[in-house]
Amino acid sequence: MFSLVLMLLCITVVLAQVRKGKNMRLKVTISGQVFHVKPVDDPMVAQIVAMCPMELEVSRSGNHEYYGRLPKKADDSKSRQISEANKNELMYFVGWNCLSLLFDDVNVAPYKLVKLGDFEEDVASLLRKSAGSISIKIEVE
Repeated sequence: MFSLVLMLLCITVVLAQVRKGKNMRLKVTISGQVFHVKPVDDPMVAQIVAMCPMELEVSRSGNHEYYGRLPKKADDSKSRQISEANKNELMYFVGWNCLSLLFDDVNVAPYKLVKLGDFEEDVASLLRKSAGSISIKIEVE
């Protein structure tokens, strides 16, 4: 009996770690090129993962980002919100319910962002050269 309880406890712990996204990455395909995002530990990440796979049309905004609205409303109430963002980060923009792919550093105050993760590869170079709208696909690996 004790070994059965111990086994169930171990399975529960493993499932909890998987659900929290340990070792999980997001695969972002842009113009046929594959990039990976290492998520941060934030409740917003689980909401984004639940929407995957997703395809978004992202538009250029100024000289720092591409952004696209999410298919569903996300709840940012438990997330750490900041105004400073850096190139090669994936962010959630609180005000418009959208993802933001950054290709330059920016301070968006008084607006707030939630950091979702860092691109493992240099996505900024591709985005900086792009113009207009881009189709992207986001999947969980």
